[in-house]
Amino acid sequence: MTQEAYSRNRKYSQIPLSVIKDASNGDSEAMSIIQRHYDPYIRRLATVSACGTSYLNTDLYDRLKTRLIIATLKFKI
Repeated sequence: MTQEAYSRNRKYSQIPLSVIKDASNGDSEAMSIIQRHYDPYIRRLATVSACGTSYLNTDLYDRLKTRLIIATLKFKI
């Protein structure tokens, strides 16, 4: 599935199984689709609030993205 086709179907909250299979086999386009899908969630997890201001903890953000990549590559179907 191409990025454009996935973008058109973004209203569904699940990633298609074919994209997950391709990403776990090392397809970089499928991996970028998965990363874009989870990016808002990862940003929310890596946002820190202190003294009334919020900022993105970039170290945590990068670690979470790396963990997503590793988990995707280890995923067996």
